[in-house]
Parts: sequence; C-alpha cells; structure tokens
Amino acid sequence: MRPRDKHYQTIFGAIPVPAFVVDGDVEILDVNGAAAQFCGHSRETAYGRRAGEVLQCLHFKDVPEGCGRGPHCKSCVIRNSVTKCLEGHAVSRKVMNLELAQEPAAKELKSLITASPISAGGEKLALVMVEDITEGQKPVYNISPTLPLRGSPMLRRQIDWDLRPRPLRDFPVDAQLRLRQLDFNRTITVCAGDKALYVRRIGLNQFLCCDA
Repeated sequence: MRPRDKHYQTIFGAIPVPAFVVDGDVEILDVNGAAAQFCGHSRETAYGRRAGEVLQCLHFKDVPEGCGRGPHCKSCVIRNSVTKCLEGHAVSRKVMNLELAQEPAAKELKSLITASPISAGGEKLALVMVEDITEGQKPVYNISPTLPLRGSPMLRRQIDWDLRPRPLRDFPVDAQLRLRQLDFNRTITVCAGDKALYVRRIGLNQFLCCDA
C-alpha cells in the first residue's frame, strides 16, 4: 500500500487514536489526524524525525545522538514494540508510562501501545498506535456489558470473559479506586502491571476480567 494512496489515507485517517507509521529506528514517515493533534506536529514537520523527539519524550535529549540512543531508551515500550512487531511478534495494548517534557511542566501519561507490521514498496514498516488512558480522566464506559466501545461502533467486539470472579483485592491498588466507583454490569479498562484488562463488576466485591 503506497503511503500517499487515497485508500490508505482514508483508512489511516479514520483510526480514532494517535497513529504513526515508523521504520525500524522509529523514524516517523506519517501521522494521522489524531496523532497530529496529540503531538502538535503535522506529517510534514514530523517526517524523518524519531518518535521521541516528535512526542517530546523527557529523555530524547539525554545524549547528543537523540531518541533511541540514551540509557532510558533500552526500556522504551514504543521502540521495543516496533522491534518486536518487525520481527513478527504481535504487540497489542502494552502499558507505557509516557513521560513528556511539555510546557509549562513535564507530565506523565499512562498509555497503551500497539504495533502492527505494514509494508510499503517492499520496505518493512510499523503502524504504532498510542491510546492515552491516564488516570484521572473521566472513564469511558461501554454501551453494554459484553460489547465494549473502542473508538466507534464499528470497532465493537465480543469479550471472552474469564468465568472465575475475582475480588477487589486481586487488582493493583491504583486500579481499586476506579473499580470501587464502577457501576454493576459496566466495563472499563484498567492496568495491571504491563497488561491492560477489561473489568466488569458483577457483585459488591466480585469482578470479571480478561485481557484487553
């Protein structure tokens, strides 16, 4: 699929979360509208620059060589996800604490990173999507207990729940506050370590969950 092809642009532009097309060194080749809004760069101003610089990662200036070359870059979820997906391993909604050096003060966003391989002119590229799920934002509740709304009605899919109910104490402390406020038979996404989970309340202290 050619990057400037109209069909490609229609599909790419319809992705409801920030999406970037990058090469193996996480050098940006394209951004969709949501990504341009998220990072403040158009395709023209982002093109050819590494993701850490465009996203204003707190660590991209740690060394003169820039994004991908500093000590923190070895654990970068975006960079490692791109490497894995280009090696043939699927990466879906991996949790990342995205530290941004934005004015007037640095901030940390809790994000889910997805990376999928794509091909353009024989070159191996990756489509990277960044979902901001920062705590404190108003939770987006699903329209039904079994069909979560992921961006648009076209993206609903059935949830394969684990049938064993789990008590509140089984979840991380930072997720427990949100779950205490969760209505019965409602579903939200929470983080547990480096995984994202769908969690549905079915009783006073009982929850169903599965990988998101």
